[in-house]
Order: sequence, then structure tokens, then C-alpha cells
Amino acid sequence: MKTFASVAAAVMALSIAGTAQAQEGSGPTLSVTSGVDYSTGDYDTAVDTDILVAPLSARLKVGDLRLSASVPYIRINGANIVAGDGGPIIVDPNAPRTSRSGIGDVTLGASYAIPEERLGFGLDLGARVKLPTAATSLGTGETDYTVSAEVSKSIGNVTPFVSVGYRFLGDPPGIELDDAVVASVGASVLAGRSVVLVSYDYRQATSAFAKDSQEIFGAYSRPVSDKLNFTLYGSAGLSDGAPDFGAGAMLTAKLF
Repeated sequence: MKTFASVAAAVMALSIAGTAQAQEGSGPTLSVTSGVDYSTGDYDTAVDTDILVAPLSARLKVGDLRLSASVPYIRINGANIVAGDGGPIIVDPNAPRTSRSGIGDVTLGASYAIPEERLGFGLDLGARVKLPTAATSLGTGETDYTVSAEVSKSIGNVTPFVSVGYRFLGDPPGIELDDAVVASVGASVLAGRSVVLVSYDYRQATSAFAKDSQEIFGAYSRPVSDKLNFTLYGSAGLSDGAPDFGAGAMLTAKLF
């Protein structure tokens, strides 16, 4: 399943598209997003692992620049798996089933989005850093970095997109994690004030314990009011490295 940081970014993008008809103006805007995210799967281990995430994210948009911050509450019940910036990371596939919870890692992001009218296509260049603020039972205890680029092109109400990113992962004591590629291809559809998004998501495995993750992701977003947006989303795993399924709901509020 997409991580809480990437889901929050997608949700905020959906909310902007869904409320585009409500003139935003040229000044800076600040949005906050919160909700709940659940996924389950065995990740090619001996037991199923359930992961519940309640994220709180904020995004400041100033012109073409977007700055974001996210911090989640996490509950993991299952194998010795921790939350990583690119998805769950298997620490020990043979460890017994455990349950742990608490505040997760803080993720900070920045992106520069060039609108279609300038280049003939949309271009979004981004970078993220995951700070090791979580307990060691929930995170790797190391700082991770991700860089990404997304290209999109509107064709009527449909906007196909392709994105690719690369994660630089810190190695926890006694564990060697591999830097890895992430990629998505899909499209969003504007239907009145609602937006539907469907994508195929790929995440390269980060260790010998894991396999590549492939999944289908879908989301539906609709404004409740001029300043409030509601989103439902879900995913289905296509490989052993992905959760079997996931689902979530989020509210995005525009503060100004």
C-alpha cells in the first residue's frame, strides 16, 4: 500500500483538483489532512501483519512550491516489520508475532510543480526526508531520503501520469537495506467536482527478506464544502511483497 506520506500527498492533490472550480487565488494556501489507513498481508512471511496508521499532514503551497510535513500514529500487529518511507520493511521474518504502537517517523517534503501551460505537460519534482522520530519497534531508527519526478498531461477530463522515484535508506544496526526504485503509472478523472484516481504502483525490495511490491491503487475524492474535502481509497496487492489489501479515508481542510 502507498505509505501515509505518499497517500497524504495524493489526497491533497486530489482535493485541489476537486475544488479547482472554487477560485483559489494567487496567495499561499495551507491545508491539513488526517484520517485512518489500514492494510494487511503476510509479505512472504509465516504470519499476517496488520498495520493501522492515523496520519496528520500539513501542506503549504506558495506559487509553484509545495512544502509538507507528516507525522503518524502507527499500530503494527504481526511479524517483525517496521514502517519505512517506501513501505513496510521486514526486520526478521522468523520472529514471533508481536503488537506495538506509538508515534511514527516524521516526514518532511518539498516539491516544485510546473503547470501544463508552461511546458505543454505537467512536471512535478520532489524530495522527501524521513526523520527517525519513531521508537525502534516501529521504525528503522535511521534517516531516509527520496527524490522523485512526475509527468502528467490533461486530455479533456482525464489526466494520465507517470512518476518515478529513488529511495536512499539508512542501515539500522545489524541490517543492510538496499536503496530502491519506486514508480507509478495511472490517471485521474475529473467528474464534476469529484476526482477518481487509479494507478499501478511498484516498489523495489529493500532487503533480501523482502520481494518487490506491485499493487493497484484507487481513490475517490469529493469536496464536502469549499474548505473541506473527503477521500476514500483502497489497494489490492499483486505480489508477495505487497499487502493483500488496504483501505483508508481522509479529510483535508483548507485553512487559508
